[in-house]
Amino acid sequence: MRRAAAVLLSLCLAIAVHASDAVSEVPLGPLPRSVVPERYALELRLDADAEDFSGKVAIDVAVNDAVDTLWLHGRNLEIDSATLTTADGETLPLKASVAHAEAGVLKLVAPTTLAPGKARITLTYRAKYDLQLQGAYRVKVGDDAYVVTQMEPLGARNAFPAFDEPAFKTPWDVSLVVPDGQTAVANTAQIGIDKVQDGWKKLRFATTERLPTYLIAFAVGPWDIVEWQDIPPNAVRAEPLTLRGIAPKGRGAELRYALEHTAAQVAALEDFFALPYPFDKLDILAAPDFSFGAMENAGLIVYRESLLLGVDTAPTALRQAYWATHTHELSHQWFGNLVTMPWWDDLWLNESFASWMEARILRELKPEFHVERELLEGGLHAMTEDSLATARRIHEPVHDYTTVQSAFDGITYAKGAAVLSMFENYLGPQRFRDAIRLHMRKFARGSATSGDLMRTIAAHSDDASRVQQAFASFTDQPGVPMLRAQLHCKADRATLALTQTRYLPLGSTASADVRWGLPVCVRYAAGSGTRRQCTLLTEASGDMVLEADACPAWVHPNAEGAGYYRFALAAQDQKALAAAFASLDAGEQRVFADSLAAAWGSGLLSTDGFLAALPMLSKAQDRLVSVPRQGTLTWMRDHLPVDDAQRDAFDRWVVAIYRPRLDALGLDPAPGEDDERSLLRQDLINLLAPLPPARELRDALARRGRAVLGVDGDGALRPDAAPADQRGMALQLAAELGGVREFDAIERHLAATEDARLRRELLYALGSARMPALVERARAIALGDGLRAGETASIPLTQMEMPDLRDGTRTWMRTNFETLFAKMPAVWAPHLPGFEASGLCSAGDADALHAQYATRMKDVEGGALALAQAVEGIRLCAARLAHHRAAGFGAALNADS
Repeated sequence: MRRAAAVLLSLCLAIAVHASDAVSEVPLGPLPRSVVPERYALELRLDADAEDFSGKVAIDVAVNDAVDTLWLHGRNLEIDSATLTTADGETLPLKASVAHAEAGVLKLVAPTTLAPGKARITLTYRAKYDLQLQGAYRVKVGDDAYVVTQMEPLGARNAFPAFDEPAFKTPWDVSLVVPDGQTAVANTAQIGIDKVQDGWKKLRFATTERLPTYLIAFAVGPWDIVEWQDIPPNAVRAEPLTLRGIAPKGRGAELRYALEHTAAQVAALEDFFALPYPFDKLDILAAPDFSFGAMENAGLIVYRESLLLGVDTAPTALRQAYWATHTHELSHQWFGNLVTMPWWDDLWLNESFASWMEARILRELKPEFHVERELLEGGLHAMTEDSLATARRIHEPVHDYTTVQSAFDGITYAKGAAVLSMFENYLGPQRFRDAIRLHMRKFARGSATSGDLMRTIAAHSDDASRVQQAFASFTDQPGVPMLRAQLHCKADRATLALTQTRYLPLGSTASADVRWGLPVCVRYAAGSGTRRQCTLLTEASGDMVLEADACPAWVHPNAEGAGYYRFALAAQDQKALAAAFASLDAGEQRVFADSLAAAWGSGLLSTDGFLAALPMLSKAQDRLVSVPRQGTLTWMRDHLPVDDAQRDAFDRWVVAIYRPRLDALGLDPAPGEDDERSLLRQDLINLLAPLPPARELRDALARRGRAVLGVDGDGALRPDAAPADQRGMALQLAAELGGVREFDAIERHLAATEDARLRRELLYALGSARMPALVERARAIALGDGLRAGETASIPLTQMEMPDLRDGTRTWMRTNFETLFAKMPAVWAPHLPGFEASGLCSAGDADALHAQYATRMKDVEGGALALAQAVEGIRLCAARLAHHRAAGFGAALNADS
């Protein structure tokens, strides 16, 4: 809600609600500790078929100081009454005011100074269901409606008045009053039901364990509830654990795959932590619309529908995403829920660990997924963001509500997980696990900081002080270490000279003069095998004496790719490592490929030099090595060719390199083929299908897309007419290469289906249409009422991927900025200017984007940083373009591949 609307609302409150005339005193970050919560009793009256709801909250508090003013949170709420009852039973009226509308800060003033002691604050209120997938929000699915919640990070204040801060962990007593025909669930097991009036019932739920506001959850509507078999007791947990699945009406059977694989994940986590699952039951709920992949609410985990329903028939990548996401959210029941961060600067303690635990657990449960490679890939992807001058730290200070949302980024999730993996690798898995177990036992049901964790981990090392400082050097400063290494051999002594700086891309304004406590592990040739050796580099440079009997034929500066750093070798050492490429493991090959991309990005390697390496890389067995990542080839294609002829030559060269690999696989999946083969095929299709010279492939996929749409037959939708992995691309090509008939069919099928996965594919297809009239029709659909909030951006983002549509789409997005901003999920809105930035690549473009949105995004949650990084990205693009355009390219395109 904008400030003006909040002021208008304040005039309508049933009690005196006034705008604060002392804005400077309003706590926009952590609340004062003069009054703190100790327990909540929350009763909500919820009807999924209505547009608003009401509630009553009673908060037991400790008044620590003599005050007459109480601060708490509430946003877009109409407060009907507010009172405070003292320990001796006296009830005082409280005057409520909206102190800061955007932050959702409420000011409650007592008629007299309150003495220190115990008290109870009671508020009754009304509110509308949120429209942007935060707080308590409503989703329509056909003729049915559902209420779902998303409280993290600041959505709880949209659902009820509270001390909305993670440090305040208290018990909650929740009751939900709902219509008789609707079902309701919450964090804990239902313990009672009362008839309250004609057509309504009150559901009472067990008192929760101590929880912060952001982990409170409930859902209302005509849900299917699937009672699954209990997760049996084991060596860690003495009692069976109730497991249920919750899905939109009529779709409960689609939860089977997700439910039947949950017990193994819970048991593996219990074994790792040596602690039982910490709550009284486990519900997993498939939300029809959701802004994140999932949310770890204690005892009631909410997922985007496509990650839970029909997983057994989902595309390979989505099926693996179920495993990763489910393990991630289950991990949070310990990291985040059992032990909670006290403030948002320590969010990484939740998200980095849950991301790291995905790989740790799935290595055991699903070794065929090779999740360690995905963990490495996430870290490499985060390096792009971490290379920015505006990059956040893992442990970044969060001062107020505007910067909380910024913490939910690749630095917190992927870099944090990569750093944890690096230190696990350096210390050893057993020591690392012992440290985690001790940390969880020590802080169970409470809160812990970064410092608490680092001290525990360091204490399990041989040099606690150095390891703690090394860990902090990664969490408390931004940037990617750049390790330069050169091998020196003299007689029977081999030494690796090491130097560290910060990696910087072309055009960066950041300083390279940064130091880390860098755990460096190298692998090198030793006789007929290899040897691995580690050191902790804490200075700008140092020598590593290798335990080698002779001068190694080659040395790899990042053994297994386990270190969060980039590297560069002296020319002769680089040549030797390239010659040994086939003998490297998959992680080492992947970071070798990244070192080439990094050298190109910093201007140390020409475009032709980078392209010359692709034929060798393309033959690698690991798909994450063989198929280029992170958009490097796409950027080259979009920006470097000087004319259409050079772009066509580039496309034909890429097709010549990668099409034989796809032909060897075949376009049709083989019965029973493994996931890696399926994912490699899809990676190759995604690389080649957008390129005009891959005409046969494009036509074949478009035919499959038309078969799905039924345009060459009876018009019926046939989702199985294309393999699940290919259906999305097939539909996009059917739309791109087709016309009005295909577009009409896609639009008709979109209106008729409620399946979130299929809807997303159809929306991407609408965004792929190229005829001008159809481009405009697609944009109109994006602004219409037929899409869910989480679908709003699908069409314009697809259009922004097409260079010839970018300018028109950008103009349309700017014209409709406020409409899009209000329709899309609140957590996505800060990135809207960044969505527009795709393809912009000049200093003038950067200046214009900043001028357009600087004022608008200043007070938006996460907006200032998102805009700053979008602007910096444009400037870096301009510097990269100037450098590589001047150097020219094309020689590699004429070389034999």
